[in-house]
Amino acid sequence: MANLSDFFSQVLPYVTGCSYPLAEQHIRDICIDFCIHAPVAQLMTDPLDVISGERQYDIETPSGTVATIILEAAYYTRPLRIFKTGDMHVASLQGRTGEPSGIQQAAANVFTLDATPTQDAAQAIKLLVATKPARTADTVADVLLDDYAFEIGQGVIGRLLRITGHEFTNLAAAGLYTRDYEIARTAARIRAEQSFGRTTSRVRPRAFG
Repeated sequence: MANLSDFFSQVLPYVTGCSYPLAEQHIRDICIDFCIHAPVAQLMTDPLDVISGERQYDIETPSGTVATIILEAAYYTRPLRIFKTGDMHVASLQGRTGEPSGIQQAAANVFTLDATPTQDAAQAIKLLVATKPARTADTVADVLLDDYAFEIGQGVIGRLLRITGHEFTNLAAAGLYTRDYEIARTAARIRAEQSFGRTTSRVRPRAFG
C-alpha cells in the first residue's frame, strides 16, 4: 500500500504554504473520488463460506478500503450474475432456495444471494471487486501511486487552489488543474472497464492483521 505522503511531490510544489494535514486530507479525498469513477484498484477476495439459511454476506476487503463495485462473482467455478438496482428486487426472492445463480450488492461491504442456501458450502463464493480508500485511510492501493500519481496530484491541486484565504489560493488556475484531472480520470475508467479481471496483480493490498 502507498502512503498519502507519497503523493506530496505531485502536490506541495504547487501550493506554497499548504500544511501536510491539509494536503493529506485532499489527497485522500481525490483518491476516493478517482476510485469511485475509475475501478482501477481491483482485488480478488478470499473465498467465502456459504452458510445454510443465510443470504446476506460481508465483502471482506483489506483494512482501510471499501468495496465500490463487484466486477465478477462465482459459486465455485460457476459464474454468478451480478444484479444491479432495478434489475431485481431481493424481497421478491425470499422464497427461493438452493444454490444461488446471482448476487446483488448492497450499501457498504455487503451482498445478498438471490436464493437461500439449503446447505453449507465451504469457500464457495469468489469475488473480484473494485475498492476505494476508506474515509479514515492512511494508505491507498499501490496502483494509484504507481500509475496515477500525477493525475491524482492534479486533482488535489485543483481542489486546494479553490480554498480561500491561503497563500496558495488561485481560483483562476484551479479549473485548469481540475479539468486535466477529470480528463485523466475518464481515461482511467475506460482503461479499467476494458480490462476487468486482468489488473488484480497490480494491486498489493495490506494483509489482514
